[in-house]
Amino acid sequence: SDLGREELDKAIIACIGDVDAYQLPDAKGYSAMVRHLAGIKDEDRQVRRDQILATGVKHFKDFGEVLGEAMAKSSGVAAVASKDAAQAASEDDNKGKGMQFKVHQVL
Repeated sequence: SDLGREELDKAIIACIGDVDAYQLPDAKGYSAMVRHLAGIKDEDRQVRRDQILATGVKHFKDFGEVLGEAMAKSSGVAAVASKDAAQAASEDDNKGKGMQFKVHQVL
């Protein structure tokens, strides 16, 4: 489905909320120290905010395409399961469902 303006606005507001989250004084001091040590200036942070606020639907679509391409090249899923569940999944894989399970016992 297409991303609507309302959903986009919610995503932007959430992102800005993460970037500029409320911090107690000790956390503010620590964050300022980390930014200073990393060489991040207030101007850099403002540029990032401006870029977030300028995000459009096309940016999300472009990112989705890049992410899809990256996942197609190399992606995987890991699951922690009982021996019986792993065996059942492996049997389903052998029936041609295309899931390509590899079962590894770790303990």
